[in-house]
Parts: sequence; C-alpha cells; structure tokens
Amino acid sequence: MIDYTTCEKYTTPIYLDSTRYRSRFSNNSAPEPPTFYYENTTQFLDPSWQNPNNLTIKRCVIDFTVPETMQGPVFMYYRLTNFYQNRRQYIKNYDANQLAGQAVDSSALQSNCDPLVTDANNLIYYPCGLIANSMFNDTASDLLSVTTASKSYTFDRNNLAWPTDREKYKATSYQLSSIAPPMNWATRYPNGSYTQDYPPPDLSTMERLIVWMHVAALPDFRKIWARNDDENLGVDRWRISIDMSN
Repeated sequence: MIDYTTCEKYTTPIYLDSTRYRSRFSNNSAPEPPTFYYENTTQFLDPSWQNPNNLTIKRCVIDFTVPETMQGPVFMYYRLTNFYQNRRQYIKNYDANQLAGQAVDSSALQSNCDPLVTDANNLIYYPCGLIANSMFNDTASDLLSVTTASKSYTFDRNNLAWPTDREKYKATSYQLSSIAPPMNWATRYPNGSYTQDYPPPDLSTMERLIVWMHVAALPDFRKIWARNDDENLGVDRWRISIDMSN
C-alpha cells in the first residue's frame, strides 16, 4: 500500500516515510522505500481520454521495490478513507433504467437522481446522480522497470466487476443533443459537452465505473482497479504514474 495524497508537494523525488506505505513479503525483507514526485502534463495516461480543453494534468510518479516474485494473478486496488458511500441519499442516487440504456426523461429521474438530474441548459446528466458524478477518477499506468529499459508489466481493465453487475449496464439510447456529462466528468469533454467526436461512453465497457457504483458498506474501503491473471510480477524496482483527479 502506498499513500500518494501528499505527492503534489514535491517536484523532485523523495523517499516516503514509513507511515506512507506498507508491504509484507514472505521473506520478511525490508525493501528500499518508495519514492514519489509530482509533475504536470497535458496528455492523459488513459488512451480513451483526450484533452480537448487543454487541461493541466496533475501526475504523481512513484517508484517502489518488489523484493520477491509475486505469483499471478496480481491485482491492483485503490483505497479511500472517510468516504461514506453508505449515506442514505448517496446509496440510492442513480437510475437503474438509465444505466441499462433507456432514455429516461428528466421528470422520471427526479426521484432517483436529485439533485444531479439536469444541467443549467436543462440537459440530462448521463449518467445522473451522486454516485456516478463522484466516481474515483485517478488513473494509474502499467508498471515500467526503473532498472531495465523497455521492461514492463501490463494490467488488464477487464473482468473487474461482478458478472451480475455488468449485465445491468448498456449503451445509451439517448439522443446526443439531450444529455450532458456529469459535472465532475465535464472537463474531459469539449466545453463540458458530449459531441460526435467525444460521445457519451458505453457504460457496459466501463468496468471501473461499474465497480464504483457497487457501493461500499464502510467509509474505509478498497476497490479493484486492474489485474493481470497470466504473469508473475518479478523482483525489480518498478515505476507507476498516476493522473490525479481532474
């Protein structure tokens, strides 16, 4: 576990103190502590996200050591603390029919998605509601070896959600002109709008959203981000980059 919440304070690499990371290996080794530093960039790590509004993207670069081979499958999780997904208003703030692809009108969404139903132009938020709007949107890269050029370890973004959850999500049947991205998604679309070149996402393929929408019972929780079912993660000093929330 690596806590990178203070990464923005450091523009050159620093070693993390022992309160900022935790690891456990069977050989009881004490590997070199992780380092991190902060940089700005203009290109998202996620290739499906472009940058039509020329945002400055905040990125944390982390180096860490794996002192013994981790046998696959290998899973990557993110952890949040003091985030109450179990609040009564929050936990029911979505519309199942909209997520299933139906073009639900704004009046029918009021009971489930209020206060995030429509924007200032009366366009329907797609997807509507507090849960989707607050989706965890830090983006982690694959791993690159610090010691060996061109050596990498690749994660898969598929097979993260439960099959019973995945079947609840379908591509939308809304007309493009009737919907808008949720407020916290808007900066990744030109002028905060869906367009032909930047269409609304097919939610059935957004497994990280589907995982997020399966709300946690406690305010301190972990959710899966990625996995590699086929390869061991070898001994090395590895680097991961993380685009921090925009």
